[in-house]
Amino acid sequence: MDENIKKDSIEKATSPAAKAEEAEDNSALDSFLSREQEPTKPVKTGKNRKPILIVIIALVVVAALVVTLILVRRRTYQKSEGVADPAEITLDVGKDGVHEASVKLDENGNILQNGVGSLLTYVPADIKQIDVENEDGSFTVTSHTPEGEATVYTLVGFEGYTLQEGIAGEVASHVSALEFTKIITASGNLSDYGLDKPRATVNVSFNDDTTAVIRVGNNAAGEDTGAYVAFGSSDAVYLVATENVEPFLYSVNSFISLDVTDKMEDSENAEFSSLTISGTRYDEPITLEPNTDKAIDAAYIVTSPRRMYANATESYDIAGNIRGLYAEEVVCVNPSDNQLSSYGLSEPYASVKATYPDTEITLHASAANDDGLVYIYNPDKNVVYTIQLAAVSWAKTGLDLLMPENPLIVNKAYVSEISFSAGDTSFDLDVTSSTETVTDDDGNEQEVTTTTATYDGKELTEQNFSIFFQNLNAIKNQGSPDGEKGSKVMSVTYSYSSDRSADTLTVYTSDATNYILELNGAAVGTTSKAYIDSLIEGANGLIKGENITSL
Repeated sequence: MDENIKKDSIEKATSPAAKAEEAEDNSALDSFLSREQEPTKPVKTGKNRKPILIVIIALVVVAALVVTLILVRRRTYQKSEGVADPAEITLDVGKDGVHEASVKLDENGNILQNGVGSLLTYVPADIKQIDVENEDGSFTVTSHTPEGEATVYTLVGFEGYTLQEGIAGEVASHVSALEFTKIITASGNLSDYGLDKPRATVNVSFNDDTTAVIRVGNNAAGEDTGAYVAFGSSDAVYLVATENVEPFLYSVNSFISLDVTDKMEDSENAEFSSLTISGTRYDEPITLEPNTDKAIDAAYIVTSPRRMYANATESYDIAGNIRGLYAEEVVCVNPSDNQLSSYGLSEPYASVKATYPDTEITLHASAANDDGLVYIYNPDKNVVYTIQLAAVSWAKTGLDLLMPENPLIVNKAYVSEISFSAGDTSFDLDVTSSTETVTDDDGNEQEVTTTTATYDGKELTEQNFSIFFQNLNAIKNQGSPDGEKGSKVMSVTYSYSSDRSADTLTVYTSDATNYILELNGAAVGTTSKAYIDSLIEGANGLIKGENITSL
């Protein structure tokens, strides 16, 4: 009989008529709350006392109706928004100071009231120590909160390492206030939930001298989402949101800073004085130095295995891939020799050593895997990381990539003489430059350099000389020489007004399709035959006083 009544009640509650009635109640509430108030007139005492009493009673009835409608509506909203009822559990601390939780049961041994709840209700500042053991090992975090200051966390045994900001605080946050979304069972077989061999066991000590034990089992399957958790010594199993237990699965590596190298504190320390690249990838070490000579427009010079000005893009990438490196992840802290070998770092694929005004940095890198990641080791930090190969261009560079786009880019203001020779054409140009400070219409001062070139005592037009000079600087390096050097095609020698020694760029024929380039007797690459032929033609026109064109 009771079952029939219950069934009948459910059907009525879900019937169209019931839904219409609920909508009508909501409409009535909305209408009542939004009604316009009519002004009331003063009421005289005496004979009108009875009508006043009737009005008061009516208002009480209406108020009760409003409260009823609000409660009905609130209950409806809670159900529609999925707000769960709180579970009925009892929290207690045993004689040994361990936090325990027990699920309330009815007379039949069933869970009295299932729902959401909290197993611990502390704040991170209440924590003294956290000990975690999981599948990746174990770690211990201690905390201390100075009065009026933020909590300070220490990863025990790794005090000399820089920690990532927020990781220890994340663990503490989820340990101090552990919430569950559902009671799975009040007393179950823990092996069914992976709690006989937990993925993680957390022991936390609080400043009030109590402790708590949290065990993390398998992730839930099916409709439930989360992970199974046991608390204290009880066999009750709770469902906890996955993100709330993930910090308990961290390893020591998760705490260590991802900064492979530190950023510079002062811009004066940004530039290295020397840099050497070596490793099994390279036949010979490659050394780079900053170019400090203003007569040549180049940032860096390759000083070995042969001397040449470095490609601007490649050298800037190398220089920018040493300080302030940030890794993908930490894979090993305080690695052993065997571990370094397993990561391909005992005999590094590539190494870089850079000397700065404030420090010296050495880094080792493995060869890249299929995902473009390399292992990188900083001996000073004693940590192995992974990082994208693209972020460490020194681990994939080479002389071909360091060859300058232009073999020699000369600053015209520092030139005193240009000697040109090509076949039957040979001439010397005397070059002078003067710099003066001028003020523009806005009152801004700037330095303006004027350069004059003369040939055989006759001044060349500024436009023609500028075009010729630009064409010389624009000679392109096409790559490494791929043929035998033949006869000389052209040479140009720059003498300088500074203490710099003269530079000679020479072009030779080759059995290949391009001409071979040498700078001061050392091969620096190849260049286009067509370009050099056009350049020589323009040089002939220059000394004849003809207008020449930019190449």
